Amino acid sequence: MPHIYDRIFETFRVVGLDDDSLIDRHVGQAQWLDTPGCLFQRNNVVLDCDVHTEGVIKAGLFISVVLKASGEYRARNGGKQYRYSDDSVAVMALREPTMWHGESPRGAHMQAAGLAFPLASLERLGLRGEFLDLFAGRENIFVTTLRAAPRVRAIAMEMISPIADGRPAELLLSAHATEILGRTILALRGDDKLGLVSDPKRLRLQTLGDLIKSDLRHPWTIAELARRAGMGRRTFTTQFYRVHGVSAAEYLRTSRLAAAREALLHERLSVTEAAYAVGYASPANFSTAFRKHFGHAPSRCHDGKPS
Repeated sequence: MPHIYDRIFETFRVVGLDDDSLIDRHVGQAQWLDTPGCLFQRNNVVLDCDVHTEGVIKAGLFISVVLKASGEYRARNGGKQYRYSDDSVAVMALREPTMWHGESPRGAHMQAAGLAFPLASLERLGLRGEFLDLFAGRENIFVTTLRAAPRVRAIAMEMISPIADGRPAELLLSAHATEILGRTILALRGDDKLGLVSDPKRLRLQTLGDLIKSDLRHPWTIAELARRAGMGRRTFTTQFYRVHGVSAAEYLRTSRLAAAREALLHERLSVTEAAYAVGYASPANFSTAFRKHFGHAPSRCHDGKPS
């Protein structure tokens, strides 16, 4: 019987520790949407091990609205690496089947809505020209990362955490996938007109998440965050979790640790410098939290990319 991933992969593997297959964990969150003709992958999980993916991907357009995650992927062995992070839209277009590899670290909260449009679906939707316009000359690969607009983040959150079920929910899911496709193509052409988020509370909470990440050294408290959101503490706690998928305290902790990991890997800060840069008053407490979250000491980042 054909596997659902056969629609977008010629070959594929998703493995964790000891090369154990993790396909069964992911396939339960994947479904095919006849309209607009794409594979939808729902991800909302904290990884309990490093995850490695590889496979030959068929020609098509692949869009992932990443609300919370970090990792990287690359074409072929030794190809250029592309990174993705929170609140981004990772876009990849392939004109022919291509071997790709991806890696995500243990402890990462993977919260993303992934859409894979085979070339045949794009042609049926009348988007063949827009698809081919993405490629320069004879290039067969197009990759970019966009900032996820508030409207797109709101759509992705609703796709990840549906507000209803049954046939109406399926229709809404298909409509969301179609809108993300249209908005992504418009954004790639440079003429996307940002729509307004219908729920002002959701917009305030999404903006608050951006504010937290913009100043990780600030000693944020739940009381201050609730006040900035214009909500009582109990309402804020409930609504923040509904929008971001984690508590405000966990959001702050994982944002600090993810930023520190990036600084250790790419800015070559010392462990103490990285701890202070993201708001930890004690390097020892930082090291303990880092080890618990990622499964290794922060000093290992200086030895090259941790496995």
